[in-house]
Amino acid sequence: MQKTTFKDLTPENIEYIKHVYYQEMLHVEKMEILSKKFNVAERTIRGWWQKLDLSRLATNLSPQLQKAQDRTLNKNTKVLLITTAQNKTTVNKDFLDNLTTYKDYITNQLGKECELVIIPSKYRNPTNNIEDEKNKASDWWETELDEYLFYGKVNLGNTLISCDSHISPTAKNPTEGYEILAENGHVVLGHSKNHFRTLPRFRGDSLKTICTTGYITTKNYSRSKAGETGALLHSYGFVVVELKDKDTCYIPRNVKVKSDGSFCDLIYSVDKKEVSIIGSSLGFVWGDIHAREINRDFLNVSKELVAKLNPKKSVLHDIFDGSTINVHESKDMFLKRLKITQGKHLLEDEINECLDLIDEIKGCCGEVYISESNHDLFLQRHIDNENWKRDLHNSPAYLKYAYIQQTVDLREHGNILGYLIWERFGDSVKYMKMGESMYIADYQCSAHGDFSSNGAKGGTKSFSRLNLKLIHAHTHSPMLHNNVTCVGTTCNINQWYNRKGLSSWAYAHSVIHNNGKNQLLVFDDDYSLSGLI
Repeated sequence: MQKTTFKDLTPENIEYIKHVYYQEMLHVEKMEILSKKFNVAERTIRGWWQKLDLSRLATNLSPQLQKAQDRTLNKNTKVLLITTAQNKTTVNKDFLDNLTTYKDYITNQLGKECELVIIPSKYRNPTNNIEDEKNKASDWWETELDEYLFYGKVNLGNTLISCDSHISPTAKNPTEGYEILAENGHVVLGHSKNHFRTLPRFRGDSLKTICTTGYITTKNYSRSKAGETGALLHSYGFVVVELKDKDTCYIPRNVKVKSDGSFCDLIYSVDKKEVSIIGSSLGFVWGDIHAREINRDFLNVSKELVAKLNPKKSVLHDIFDGSTINVHESKDMFLKRLKITQGKHLLEDEINECLDLIDEIKGCCGEVYISESNHDLFLQRHIDNENWKRDLHNSPAYLKYAYIQQTVDLREHGNILGYLIWERFGDSVKYMKMGESMYIADYQCSAHGDFSSNGAKGGTKSFSRLNLKLIHAHTHSPMLHNNVTCVGTTCNINQWYNRKGLSSWAYAHSVIHNNGKNQLLVFDDDYSLSGLI
């Protein structure tokens, strides 16, 4: 088939081009359809669109958005730094300077072609003097953002960046309702908050996530309840999307930015237009451990990362699994027999495994703090409720721990497991009892996550109502929601008890950088995190 030139286009061809251009489909899909039909390159199609002035005819878009709509990624791009700018609002110029510095560093020093993508966000503030009758219908963004503005749908690997979703910056849950866009992988949305969550999937399916970027523009909200709340939760930030191979990306990664424009990502610190390697960090919160079910391969990967981040303090959750005495499995005769045949039925062996793992982790991650967690209480519950005569395999251990319960003041240690940890490690490991407070920088790090205030059920969204910075665990499903972070897991994702239905579990930790901002680090199923370290 011979290539078609612009002068060869018939009126019918032009109508067909217009028809495809105005369709609600991805930009890449439009390009594929028209390129095949006329046997021309994508750049030729873009040239035809410009000559036909389709962007102007299609909508009432401002000149900036018309140009943004026609902008495409460089074919060699491997890394995207994605943030969002609100219309009619000033830019945090220090943030922009540091972001472009990081972009150039990734390209020139790390050898990964990197682009900056800025999503245009619209918001009408009727209480702002600029929103008068003359200007209320006009849209504009700071001119220094022009070369980075994208409008429409942008794809890199299996990640979709939705640059035209028009989510109000005051929306409380900006990712809700957009899960459908994550058909093939990950979704990045433009919004004023730093949100992230994993999406449910069937066992064996690829991990899918959805997240929001944070803003590069300053606070500009209406004088209203929604506006006041939006201003309080306004966050500077961006998302890093890295191409892993031809068709897939690493898990998108949120980066929180300080008001002075500085930030930390992985082992890199960017401040005053300079990039430096981080030699240490303030803290590291591990995904739920569950020693008996620990994923040894992921543990080794995590230890390598911890060595690079060099945290002063580390927090462990659900260090004990309680597989040998799990009350939820006590009536499952198949499981009980399986554990016996595998030699995994002895309680004291499991406790020793747990203590040995603490010792292993303790050797690589600074001061160790262990949060009293729901699985830790399995041992306490076992002693309180079970009859040692019904499990002769474990009767010596039962009587041993029951004696401790009757002779030791466990209030000092939280529970029996807390006492056993103290007995082994003394004051070199701190066991944090329920309700106890422990901060790393501004982040409360003691709560496991199973309980919130006044005995109510915990959860990331529940904690976010407390208006404090907090990092917790428990759900195994990584999440960012305003100032609250939920880590994932360090144990095996596929277990017998979570086999029913879909699962949003994922491997994930959180680091608290030296700048006082934390970062959720989510790993793919192959334990990969990033190509930048």
